[in-house]
Amino acid sequence: MNRSRLAAATVTAAMAAAAAVGFAPLAVAAPAAPMASACVSDLQAAQTSNNAAIVADQANNTATARTYNLSTATALVAAMGDCAGQSPVVGANVLTASASNAVALVYNLLGASASALTAEQATASALTQALAVAV
Repeated sequence: MNRSRLAAATVTAAMAAAAAVGFAPLAVAAPAAPMASACVSDLQAAQTSNNAAIVADQANNTATARTYNLSTATALVAAMGDCAGQSPVVGANVLTASASNAVALVYNLLGASASALTAEQATASALTQALAVAV
């Protein structure tokens, strides 16, 4: 008899805990702002590092710009995968940004910051267009 009461009490306590855990967050949680998709996050990361490369090339610092070009390339590789389900416009702009970023990297390796800057500005344009469409 004591075992059945103990089992019933355990089941009741477990159900009460599950109900409290399941319903309490619904009563307390405020509506959260929608989170950016992985695609948007990757594009924003690429944009941030590309903007830093632009600043470095404006200061004629090709070594720092190269580092940011590599960071941009990494974010764009991630975007290629994460943006796969997006509009074809996003994919086309990611590819355009990747190509122009690669050109910027080569120019920075050669020490031609003015040419790299032009390529980085093309990258910025493609990223802006991709972000305008990406969800």
